[in-house]
Amino acid sequence: MPFRFIKISHNFFLIFFVNFCVFQAKPLRASQIPTIKVLILKDNKIRIRADRSIPFTIEGQRFLNKKFKGLTLKIENNRKFIFFDKNKQKIYDLKNKDKFLVRTSDSRGIWVGQKRYAGKLNIVIGDKNISVVNIIGVENYLSSVVGSEMPTKWPMEALEAQAIASRTYALKQKGNSLFDIDSTNKNQVYNGLESRTFKTKKAVRATRSLVLVYKNKLINALFHSSSAGMTENSQDVWKNEFPYLSSVKDFDKKNPKLQWEKRFSNEQLQKLFPRIGGIKQIEILNITNTGRVKNVKIQGNYGVDQISGVDLRKRMNLKSTLVRFKLIEINETKADYEKPKTTPVATLEEKPNTYIVKPGDSLSDIAYRFNVDLNEIVTLNTIKDPSLININQILLIPRNSINNEPSLEKILVVSGYGSGHGVGMSQWGARYMATKGAKAEKILKHFYRGVKIKPFKRYFL
Repeated sequence: MPFRFIKISHNFFLIFFVNFCVFQAKPLRASQIPTIKVLILKDNKIRIRADRSIPFTIEGQRFLNKKFKGLTLKIENNRKFIFFDKNKQKIYDLKNKDKFLVRTSDSRGIWVGQKRYAGKLNIVIGDKNISVVNIIGVENYLSSVVGSEMPTKWPMEALEAQAIASRTYALKQKGNSLFDIDSTNKNQVYNGLESRTFKTKKAVRATRSLVLVYKNKLINALFHSSSAGMTENSQDVWKNEFPYLSSVKDFDKKNPKLQWEKRFSNEQLQKLFPRIGGIKQIEILNITNTGRVKNVKIQGNYGVDQISGVDLRKRMNLKSTLVRFKLIEINETKADYEKPKTTPVATLEEKPNTYIVKPGDSLSDIAYRFNVDLNEIVTLNTIKDPSLININQILLIPRNSINNEPSLEKILVVSGYGSGHGVGMSQWGARYMATKGAKAEKILKHFYRGVKIKPFKRYFL
């Protein structure tokens, strides 16, 4: 019996070991780990410095392994300069497309502005801006991305799901241009070493090299904060349809910022829609199956325009396209809304049929206050361009408006739900699933339909 027990145990161990090898991430050698080029800053003045007394090395056409503790690059009056800390008086004239490579042996990284970065920095001098590109191994990059994109106090399984999605998304962007990926929410947020924690490093290690593939190709692993109940089909937001980015149930009701509201004054709308003269009326033309706005029709003082929900969100800086609109009149005494500072309402005390243009006035505002048609004012005053009026300019107001009361201030109220484009993995949904015991694999396969999770291979690109 003892001998038989040992034999069975041995076989069980072999089976367990085989299964373990099949389902675990296969570690990559250091030489196999892909690098990623991340645009971290683009400005006309950039400050770079060492974290401690350990100097960094700069290499380029003009420098060969020169060591410095700090430098400043600047574009001013069409001239491009570089200042070195150890000799602030020494200035080199830089040329357009000049390149420099900055690297350090310091584990604390290199400061670029107010953030620290590991890896190497590629500095490229442009015509009007200087670009700083962080060249870093994708696994080290992800340790910071996970902490930048998701609160580290969230469950580990949610962090692991984020790590796999972010790794897939980053590698999908690889190309031969100056950089592969942006460090803002335009792609995925990357705040350097400041967002790297023990939990984010653990999440990346646990998922090392794992990516999401569909038919042996990396997927476009899009994700967002919250979809308000249902994620969106990719083709309903953009033109491309991806089978793995289809609408599924979200579990984001615990998001404290699920519902939101944003208000716009008439003055703000004039600036956002100058061509049509603001918004007098807005009509939703069609919506997606999940209720998101696809297209709207906007009636302004100068004309009519149609715009997609995606473009509207971008222009008005809305959190999502799951929105509804309402134009309401407000009172100056309304407690819950601070009326924006506007030009005083036109009155008859000034002149019976004239109005003097004040700072901040627009022709549409004046027409609105007097309850007259904009075109009547344009015709009466022989105005060629309704968008161009001058302070202290005297305007004739049609006589039929003299006995009219000026209109109340109108504002546009946008009521919205969720945050982000709504496609792919919902981060709040991932959090909820993780709190209910779901593993990272289950979370990912819920939001990305029909995908497989595999160790990264070059042919996946």
